[in-house]
Amino acid sequence: KMTIVHTEGIFTHEISWCSCPGSDPMDWHLDLLRERLFLASITKPKTASTFDVLNHFLIDALDCKTSAMSFYQKLKRFTNN
Repeated sequence: KMTIVHTEGIFTHEISWCSCPGSDPMDWHLDLLRERLFLASITKPKTASTFDVLNHFLIDALDCKTSAMSFYQKLKRFTNN
């Protein structure tokens, strides 16, 4: 399971890695980037953020001076409503 942080909230999803013939099992991180997901860590990732939510945070942080914690709390409220 992986936690996905998106503009509409925080969700948990089952992730299936590509096991196609000829695919490199070491390229799983590239698969996520192609799907516009940015990993929270490189080793044993459990969380990824969409590029959209990262762009929203950048605008909030630069224009509104929103802290990362406040932005995360806002996303949690979206999830629970």
